[in-house]
Amino acid sequence: MPQELNKQAIFEYLNSWSGFDKSIFEAGEAYKVILTSGNKRVVITTPFEVGEIFLDFIVDNEPYYSNWYEIMEDPLSEFMAYTWQVADNFLSNNTRVISKGWWIYKTQELQFKSNGTWSNVFNKI
Repeated sequence: MPQELNKQAIFEYLNSWSGFDKSIFEAGEAYKVILTSGNKRVVITTPFEVGEIFLDFIVDNEPYYSNWYEIMEDPLSEFMAYTWQVADNFLSNNTRVISKGWWIYKTQELQFKSNGTWSNVFNKI
């Protein structure tokens, strides 16, 4: 049976994350997690009972990129592992934001460089 999405379950996953400086605190009806490595920081906001994650990527104390996604049908364990992977992709590698598309269809994409190749930070590995 999949683990239920609730405050305690989310906290257990957030608390288990390691490898970066980490702060976890409650902000209203959500947890905020700040992961830091050098001059980079990811602020992750996850409401207690809504399967959404909001991410703010910061470099040199300046906003760099923001995005969000939702849990859909994935088990909580996979959702939280994916969120950790996204943060690790950003914090552990060189990054850039590029424009993709044309004219009114332009979008921004946050990428990381690993083994000489640029990839979207949000790609599942």
